[in-house]
Amino acid sequence: MKKVGLYSAISLLAVSVSVSGVAAAQSVSPEANTSPVSSAAPTTEGSPAGQLGEIVVTAQRRSENLQRAAVAVTAVTGDTLKLAGVTNPTQLTSIVPALQVSTAAGPYNLFYLRGVGNFNSNAFSDSAIAFNMDGVFVGRPSSTTGFFYDLERVEVVKGPQGTLYGRNATGGAINVISHKPDLGKFEVNISAEYGNYDALRIDGAVNIPIGDRAAFRIAGIRVKHDGYMNNDMDDQDDWGTRASLRVDPTDTLKIVVSADYFNQGGNGVGSTPRLAANGVATPSTLKVDDRIDLLSPEGQAFLTSQPNGTLGRNFAAIPLPQAQPFLDNKYWGISSTIDWKTPVGTLTVIPAYREARLNYGSFTPGFYVREKSKSDQKSVEARFATTDDFPLRALLGGFYYKENTNDPFSIVNTQNYAYYRSETLSTESKALFGRLTYAVTHDFRLSVGARQTWEDKSFDGSLRGITRICLAATCPSAPPIPYNTTPPAVPVVVPTFGTPPYGGIISFNPDSSPSLIQTEGTIATNDDRKFKKFTWRAGADWDVTPRNLIYASYETGFKAGGFYYSADNPATPNKEGVYRPETISAFTIGSKNRFLNNRVQVNLELFRWRYKGQQIAHLGIDTQGNIIFPIENVGKGTFQGFELETRFAATATTTLTADLQYLDAKYNSFVYTTPNLNGGAFNGTGCPNAGTPGQVYTVNCSGKRPPNAPKWTLNLGGQQTIPLGSGNLVFDARAHYQSKSLTGVEFLPIEDQRAYWLVDGALTYYSPGRRYSIGVFANNIFNKTVISNTFPTPFSNFYSSTLRPPRTFGVRAGANF
Repeated sequence: MKKVGLYSAISLLAVSVSVSGVAAAQSVSPEANTSPVSSAAPTTEGSPAGQLGEIVVTAQRRSENLQRAAVAVTAVTGDTLKLAGVTNPTQLTSIVPALQVSTAAGPYNLFYLRGVGNFNSNAFSDSAIAFNMDGVFVGRPSSTTGFFYDLERVEVVKGPQGTLYGRNATGGAINVISHKPDLGKFEVNISAEYGNYDALRIDGAVNIPIGDRAAFRIAGIRVKHDGYMNNDMDDQDDWGTRASLRVDPTDTLKIVVSADYFNQGGNGVGSTPRLAANGVATPSTLKVDDRIDLLSPEGQAFLTSQPNGTLGRNFAAIPLPQAQPFLDNKYWGISSTIDWKTPVGTLTVIPAYREARLNYGSFTPGFYVREKSKSDQKSVEARFATTDDFPLRALLGGFYYKENTNDPFSIVNTQNYAYYRSETLSTESKALFGRLTYAVTHDFRLSVGARQTWEDKSFDGSLRGITRICLAATCPSAPPIPYNTTPPAVPVVVPTFGTPPYGGIISFNPDSSPSLIQTEGTIATNDDRKFKKFTWRAGADWDVTPRNLIYASYETGFKAGGFYYSADNPATPNKEGVYRPETISAFTIGSKNRFLNNRVQVNLELFRWRYKGQQIAHLGIDTQGNIIFPIENVGKGTFQGFELETRFAATATTTLTADLQYLDAKYNSFVYTTPNLNGGAFNGTGCPNAGTPGQVYTVNCSGKRPPNAPKWTLNLGGQQTIPLGSGNLVFDARAHYQSKSLTGVEFLPIEDQRAYWLVDGALTYYSPGRRYSIGVFANNIFNKTVISNTFPTPFSNFYSSTLRPPRTFGVRAGANF
């Protein structure tokens, strides 16, 4: 099947080149139409009758027609995002075939692009996918929600980034571009929708001209809905606003200043507990279709029937409302984009400041997670791009980024084990980057790019870990560790049991019985590390005709290392609480084509990525016996395949799309260690043991398919416009298919999400000129239950799965003045 997919892609590329001569006779000027039409959405709005529209992107830091951009990028317009109901990054999964986005505990979003990504559920590691808002890199994955309103478009750039972007990334970049103030134009737009789950979304914008050379724009959103789980978890209760001022002092100088604020509330993401034996779901497990949350009465009944590892008893019921999950996160930022055009090129400077205050509690992974922290980031990017008037063109830039995170307390509690963290982290990143392009002929160009990155990271913190252990066959009255924000008191010291089996000291008998002990260990860390890397890119592109482009590139990427808690001596190789950088090399060859008088679009990309040192977080143990959650580099992986994007303007009122991705992905080398907590042969994963289990398992997952890397992904779309006597009736339909994928990093059958289809639809009436609209919509029409993430609960036999939204439907209306 791998060869079939690869040969099919090569054949399609050959076909696209062979028909270029036919297209030359039928093509029109690429700049004939610049209506903002998404390459990922069917629409003919604003384009000549029966022809496909165009979209202008800035993925290469130049404004250019998407079909002329020699880079693998998918662009989605703001109108398409609104039509699909997108209000947060996770909903991009069904819009962009290469992208998988889900949510871990609290506000942490997990980004995977073609299987490349990281499990980032704290501030210790960066995302492999760079998230940029209006050209400003957003450092924390927990701070990437709150931007999805009043947008021009979202660009998803695939592959390593760095020679054109401020912050380097190994997997790609998501560029969110807001609607900027328009000069000389007064405009008001507002839209509202209401649906099941008492869902309400209201968003709008006002654009106010200030003379001929300035304009002010303010936009806002309010979105809420009841929980999708059976106890009001998976709800949403958010609001945000953004204000922008544009001033053009001269014809060659443009200044845009923007500020935004977002408040994230509600209960947060819920999860369904599922029972498994050696990683395989048992017949008695709860069914994900029932959307039973862990904290619901049914979920609590399940929880209290399950044994809790070292505690010697079943899990205790979770006390509510003491441990009630919640989100109370606040984000704000201010930035400026200054563009100065000169006769030889454009200078762009983007200074920015952002701040996030996290305050949440969550049971999403099946155990209690609590965090209260503050992070702030300062950044400035400057770049100069020459004009295209000469054969040699250049883009040169510099980037500075400083982030500080103050986390006064973070807690994880599984009733028998808990840790209490307090730390400060700092990252300072500096880079010089650039790209040179030489037009050998008018139609053929060669390019080379380079980046030098220097990163300094520091970490100062302490972790106190507590484990309660039953030394008898059972301890039915053993008290679980309470869900407090501070560690439990230490009333009695019992030194008679010798060295505890899980590190630290024996502090007291929680039930005043020698059958139950509590062990404690404290890890204090103060460290700083420097990382640096030179990365580069080489490429070529050829305009076969004005409507047919072929391009190829080879690019390398880098993401710095960082820290985790460990009591090991810093001199111990690879065990000092520091993980190393990860790197990637990517080869791409592609073709972008328009045929049949601009009615048919066929874009094809073949890619091969080599990933080295992927940073993975997992349960571990240090050489002192402390239970820890290290981030480790786990070897090499290969990601290769093709992506085919097609659009067809069948008639003046009918547009069809089909976007297909084939991904062949595997870990060539993936070996790590995890503690042996059950004394048996099962290591808690679907991977074999390397050697005989001792205090730790050596787990060998080499040859496995990575998580969030479905082999096949297909998006289908269609739009039919029905002209009426006054206005138009427009029917939009979308379908998303993906084959089986892994939703966890343990490679267990219970983490598999089977192949599935999602189907959405909308029927909308637009008045003449689209001044007013009213319609109905339905998403996930067939109510398919889809697993987003699966987490193992340590010291137990059950797992917790988060779910994507169920069927939602409602009505929406809009007005433009």
